[in-house]
Amino acid sequence: MSIPSLERWRTGPLYTIREASRLAEVSPQTVQRWISGYEASRKHMSPVFGDPIESPLVSFLELAEIVTVSKFRRKKVPLERVRSAHKIARAQMGLEYPFASLRLEVFVRHIVIVPSESNPWSSLAVLDSPGVWTLPGIVSELLHQGFEYKDDLASRWFPLGKGVPIVVDPRYAAGVPTIPDRGVTIATIKDRFKMGQSINFIAKDLVLQRDQVEAVIRFADKIAA
Repeated sequence: MSIPSLERWRTGPLYTIREASRLAEVSPQTVQRWISGYEASRKHMSPVFGDPIESPLVSFLELAEIVTVSKFRRKKVPLERVRSAHKIARAQMGLEYPFASLRLEVFVRHIVIVPSESNPWSSLAVLDSPGVWTLPGIVSELLHQGFEYKDDLASRWFPLGKGVPIVVDPRYAAGVPTIPDRGVTIATIKDRFKMGQSINFIAKDLVLQRDQVEAVIRFADKIAA
């Protein structure tokens, strides 16, 4: 799937491995292995996303895929199944970023991903085939956890859900987490709090609820750790 040149805001390099790992809540080493693969002591692990990503920076869409894989792993989905699902979706639908695309949800309604543990490329099967493991049950759930889409591709992400005013939007503030429609980074709010401004003052200034400001400060602390 080609990306129009006017949409390079979500395909251009933007996040360091460390920044991506903090947002995805996994270690930098894990992110590096997912995007580059791993070779050590006769052990080989292929990249999760197809060809190795050689750049020291990842794009917003690559970040979205990393975040989605992190969610799959927290659901205990084996990494090989995740890798195979990504490969099949790219091959069958021509999706460059299948885990950042709404079209993946449509795809998995009709195709079973990785029906065989011993030979994951043995075949594809329709969903109503009995006794076959599938991804679809959690794909829909994960795709709708905080992502918004433009032209079927992720365009921005609410890491704590849309009920908490924190958004990662590659069009603003170089893609760092901000307050939606305010243009204020969460790091700025954290700094204001540490400099002595009260939560009530910050909430009133930004037209937010006190508990929302508290959630922003906690999240800012977590991703800065």
